[in-house]
Amino acid sequence: MVTTAQIAGLSVTAVLLAKLLQRYAAEQALMLTLLLGVMLTGAAVLSLTPVLRRIDGLMLNAGLHADESARIGKAIGICCITQLASDICKDAGESALATGVILAGKAALLLLILPLIDPLLTMLKEVMTCIG
Repeated sequence: MVTTAQIAGLSVTAVLLAKLLQRYAAEQALMLTLLLGVMLTGAAVLSLTPVLRRIDGLMLNAGLHADESARIGKAIGICCITQLASDICKDAGESALATGVILAGKAALLLLILPLIDPLLTMLKEVMTCIG
């Protein structure tokens, strides 16, 4: 497992190399940044595996289906990928494209939770009838 100190050291080293490369080969510097960003995102997602397993267990104990916990994992993946892509676009000087990536990520999250809205509203309606 990769530690936080290893990630920090690798990141600082890559930033220094990218800044040196940027003077002579800007495209290669961007590729280095992109590669490291993808590697770090992968390491972060892998480090979240025990957390996702724990959430899955808690949701199963609460009587919820595995589909809901899978949605949480997908949402985390969408957020990580969207943030990484947006930051890369910003680093490349394309802030409008970065905003588009963020918008696409938000749309993907809305599509992901859409099937959960109907049962939630039904449950809310039942609670409101019990109160009133």
